[in-house]
Amino acid sequence: MTARALAAWKLFSAPVSIGGRRYPPIALVVLAMIGLTFVFVVAQRSWAGSQDEHAYWLGAQRLLNGQPLYDPTATSVTPYAYWYPPPLAQVLIPVAALLPSRAFDIGWIGLQLICLLWMARWRPLVALALVVYLPIAVELSYSNVHLVLAALIVLGLRRWPWAFAIGAAIKLAPGLGILYLLLRRRWRDAGIAIAVGLVILVISVAIGPSAWSGFIATVQARGPGDISGLLPIPYFVRVIAAVVVTVMAGLVRPRLGEPLLVVAITIALPTLWLDAFATLVAILPLLAAGSRASAGETPGDGAADGQRRSDTSAGIPVATPGA
Repeated sequence: MTARALAAWKLFSAPVSIGGRRYPPIALVVLAMIGLTFVFVVAQRSWAGSQDEHAYWLGAQRLLNGQPLYDPTATSVTPYAYWYPPPLAQVLIPVAALLPSRAFDIGWIGLQLICLLWMARWRPLVALALVVYLPIAVELSYSNVHLVLAALIVLGLRRWPWAFAIGAAIKLAPGLGILYLLLRRRWRDAGIAIAVGLVILVISVAIGPSAWSGFIATVQARGPGDISGLLPIPYFVRVIAAVVVTVMAGLVRPRLGEPLLVVAITIALPTLWLDAFATLVAILPLLAAGSRASAGETPGDGAADGQRRSDTSAGIPVATPGA
């Protein structure tokens, strides 16, 4: 890169100082303005009515009224069909009992925006710039769960390992995070995640055995060869690929392994439409926070057991490997 090109790039990407005050980089401001335009378009197009989140509210309403959670006649194009594991609908029963559908829609949009803002480290300009990444704009439009899953992945790696169990109860793919913890020899974290997952499963089955029967029947009806996504790849092939990528992630240094885990979880999502790729936004806060392991630190180091450090770049407490 020539000196002139480098100077132009710094002018575009580096913070600008005017009169002794520092302002955001020009590139960030430009991207944020484009992202804000996308948000306005999404708000006009989608936020005036119900989107995918209505399926969660309807699922909770069915359970509340003693109706079957799953519709055996539903197809991939059936409006507001519930395809998720039972715990999501079960935990939303009190919410659906208190809130009308429209209030739930607004609350879910707010949850999405909070997750995005949190992953942008509470910087609105960064959050708006991220909306330029088209899958995030589409996710905001269809109001699915991928931004929530992205936040859970970051929390599972950086603070609360049981967040992987919560993610797996929503869409099964985040359960790969537990395999990653095992491969990294973070035994305590993996044990916590497994224990919480088992508790969720036992309670969910106990209060809704018929819902789980319906879920199993739905999974069997769709079959391992189900193709729901942009690419004509059977689901079982994607799951195998995701497991392979997770194993690779667990064997390389964390700074590379953590982004690979996010890729693996994305690949393993039951449906892989464009909005599913919004899950990849979890890579950014992980990279910003830096590697979990410092140079020369080995996974499972007993001396590091139970210790916690604060990552100053992201403001997120980070468990050292083995914690």
